[in-house]
Amino acid sequence: VMRVGTRRGPEATSRIAMSLPKLEFAKTGRSTCRECGEGIAQGVMRVGIEAFVAGRVCDCWSHVKCSLGAMFLEKCTAARGKCKATDEPFKKGDVRLAVCSKAHKAYYSMAGMGDAVRPIVEASEGEYAASDITGFLALSKEERAAVCAAIDVKATASAKKRSRRGSDVTIAEVTMAAEKDEKKAAADTPASANRRSGRRSSAVSAPPAPATPAEDEKGEEAGDSDGLTEFERQREELIARNKARMAALNIGTLASEVATASAKPANGPSQRGIGSKRKKEPKEDAGPPRRSLRGQKIAPDATLAGGVDYERRDGTVILANGMYSGSGTRSDSPPPPSRPTGDVKLNSVNGEESADEAFISFLRDTLSGVTAASSDFGDGVTIKHDRGSFTSAKSLVGAKIKLTDDAVAKVVPRGVTHLDLAPYDPDGPLVAAAGDKDGNVGLWRVDYEAPGGADDEGDGSDDGVLFYKPHGSYICHLKWGRGGLAGRLLTCAYDGAVRTLDAEKGIFTELFVSEDEDEFSACDVTADGRTIHLSDNVGNYHVVDARSGKLTSPVVQLHEKKINTVHLEPGAERAVATSCGDQTVCVWDVRKCGKGAKPLSRLQHSKSCQAAYFAPNGSGELLTTCYDDLIRVWRPKSGADAGLVNDDPKSCLKIKHNNQTGRWVLPFRAVWTPAGDGVVIGSMRREIELFESSCGKLAGKYSDAERMTAIASRYAVHPSKDIIAAGTASGRLHIYRK
Repeated sequence: VMRVGTRRGPEATSRIAMSLPKLEFAKTGRSTCRECGEGIAQGVMRVGIEAFVAGRVCDCWSHVKCSLGAMFLEKCTAARGKCKATDEPFKKGDVRLAVCSKAHKAYYSMAGMGDAVRPIVEASEGEYAASDITGFLALSKEERAAVCAAIDVKATASAKKRSRRGSDVTIAEVTMAAEKDEKKAAADTPASANRRSGRRSSAVSAPPAPATPAEDEKGEEAGDSDGLTEFERQREELIARNKARMAALNIGTLASEVATASAKPANGPSQRGIGSKRKKEPKEDAGPPRRSLRGQKIAPDATLAGGVDYERRDGTVILANGMYSGSGTRSDSPPPPSRPTGDVKLNSVNGEESADEAFISFLRDTLSGVTAASSDFGDGVTIKHDRGSFTSAKSLVGAKIKLTDDAVAKVVPRGVTHLDLAPYDPDGPLVAAAGDKDGNVGLWRVDYEAPGGADDEGDGSDDGVLFYKPHGSYICHLKWGRGGLAGRLLTCAYDGAVRTLDAEKGIFTELFVSEDEDEFSACDVTADGRTIHLSDNVGNYHVVDARSGKLTSPVVQLHEKKINTVHLEPGAERAVATSCGDQTVCVWDVRKCGKGAKPLSRLQHSKSCQAAYFAPNGSGELLTTCYDDLIRVWRPKSGADAGLVNDDPKSCLKIKHNNQTGRWVLPFRAVWTPAGDGVVIGSMRREIELFESSCGKLAGKYSDAERMTAIASRYAVHPSKDIIAAGTASGRLHIYRK
């Protein structure tokens, strides 16, 4: 930092130096030019004058060019004020120069304006001169000559050489030269110690005075064959020494590596999937502006005078005269169905017919063997759980799974509500499925590579993602079937319908539809695929025969509020667990779920429970997720029948976890690892966390701030591979694997 003005001797006071404008390189990028209002970037030369602002004295900064443009010359109209540089009073008629920073001005006389303005003019690199200052032409010829002599930079021989080399005086060099001058001045003065300490405390260092032509000629006569002044030689030595030190420390290579490592992708979240390379349809013509009948001077329709009778759940209204109205239009026809009826063909929303055919063919080839084997799955047959063949928490930690660019894709348009990975062939292709809030179901061939020319066809098959519309509202359950439903994708939604994806027929088969407009909130299916267990938003429990599509028993109310999850105990399937918003998780005997049924175990929580799942290894442990910021693992009662869980809160394992997802993120639902030894859940820090179910210890965290930019609230673990899939509110799936 330096004060503008020539180098003064030891007799110069700090008060005069403090009255000169400052000229320095901006230390940061936080300052703003008072003239143009734009920011001053770090390292850019700036000019500052002291002003009284908001009850204190501070520096007001401006760009060099803005400061020169705001200056003006004038004649004093009265004997008022003093020169900021010489402290001499102005006389009437004296020429003075004003250095401005918005409304604040500092005036300098003819004797002081050179020290104040000449360095600023020199910093403009020849773009400004004394004749460019406002008010210059209004002065007399003699006054103009005096101003030019005081302000204009002399074109000395050394100055010309500096301009040819294009070199600038840096802050470090000016400071070094100023310190040498101070030492020299201190040696010649008896009170040198006091003046030197005063200069250090005020942190003021003045630049050397510009060399005159006479000094340059004297230097050349003395033997300066290179044409450089002493100051320039010292500067060249300093530059050479700094370059050598930087080369020895390998600063250039290290800086480039840091810049490359810190560079972030410009595109933000992954654009693969249904959001990539899609041509937006042109907007339809809005037509003429809508105007009321009164504005059009048209008499109102007498048939509409009765108004609205009632409004339906989907937003349509029934008028008092019995007519239907939807989206502001009259219609005598009945309202359209809120959900697809019957079987739904596999016609994707985002792909062409060729892409649909290719995808159906892929599903048939991949799932045909599994589907054929499911027909041999009869009554009384259970799925054996070999812990060694399933993915465990230990294997996930040892695999060091991570996220890559090709493992992220937008699979559904809205937020992911459920997802699952096809569990069939460990060595086969990886297929992920996801459902969203609008009833869409997306399928993603994760390892799919488009053949040559697929990008040009634009049929939607270039990234392996296609999504369908088998439901009309929120998907509450989505699971690849096993046992009797192997090779099929089971889906259930708030629209009261249960469907399975049948690749052999190329349709979503309708298994069951509620005739009472029930909104199903949870679902589970027995291992043989013949019985469906459903719950709704008012706490009712439904049992459906999947073969006939009818209820096997009357509907029973198990809770007074919405049931969030329904889960059958693996193995014998004699117990079912329900989690509810009434702060309880209950375990019921499937055989005794009639009217007046009582739970085998009632697990009380302090807040709403979002999920309850039995351990997949058949141990009888129950995993619950609650809004009270706890994940609990409830142990079975020793020696008790299947499904009987110890309901003592002190006996369960409690894992502290922030479950406050807020309004816009779906509540967390912790899930088991397939081996039953770990718990997987998301985090408000955009991470996937893995806990050990035996002790609650955090075993691992998985995150990627550049690729997973949202909070994941739904997850699935592949049964036999070290893979974790996470879904976010943007409709994207993130596949963590080796």
